[in-house]
Amino acid sequence: MSKKMDPRVVRTRRMLRDALVELIRERGYEKITVRDITNRATLNRATFYLHYRDKLDLLYQSSEEILNDLTESINSSFGGKEEFDFLNDQPNENFINLFEQISLNGELYKVFLTEKNMPHFTSCLMEVLVDFISKGMNIMQPDDQMLTVPREIAVRYFAAAFLGVIVWWLEKDMPYTPKYMATQLMSIAIKGPYVDNPF
Repeated sequence: MSKKMDPRVVRTRRMLRDALVELIRERGYEKITVRDITNRATLNRATFYLHYRDKLDLLYQSSEEILNDLTESINSSFGGKEEFDFLNDQPNENFINLFEQISLNGELYKVFLTEKNMPHFTSCLMEVLVDFISKGMNIMQPDDQMLTVPREIAVRYFAAAFLGVIVWWLEKDMPYTPKYMATQLMSIAIKGPYVDNPF
C-alpha cells in the first residue's frame, strides 16, 4: 500500500462497495448478484471484474479496507503515558477516533455487523477492538499483579462490551455524537456505571 491508488479506481471501488451495502440492507447478501451490484453502481460488469473476482471478493476487500482505516485511525494517536491521561474527564483521542471512523462509514458498519451471514466482519472488528483495548490497558496498567482478573479476560470482556455498544449505537442510527459515545465508554470502562460505590 505504499503506492497511492488512482482516484478513479478509488471512486469506482467506492461505488461498488456502496452498491453492495445498499443491496445487502435491502435484500440480504445471499440474494444479490454481481449484475445487481453493477446495475446499482451504474457500472458495467467488465469494470467490476477489473477489481474483484466475485461478490465475495468485493465483500472481503471492502471489509479489509474499512477495518484497516479504523486500525490506522485509532493507532495514530497512541503515544506515551504522559499523553494518555485516562483519569481526565475528557475522552482520549483514541476513543473519539474509534467512533468517528465508524460514523464515517456508519451504514457499512451497520449492515456488515447486523447481516446474519457475515460473521467474518464481526470477528475481524472484534480483533481490532481487542488490540485497541490491550494497548490502552498496557499503558494504563502494565503490571498484571495490579489487575483483579487475568489480563486476557479483562481485554475480551471490554472488547465484547465495546462491540455490543457499537452495534446498539449503529442500530439506533447513531443518536449520540462520537465524542459523547467515547466519553461514556471511557467512563464506564474506567469507573464503572455507578456515581458512588454501591457496595
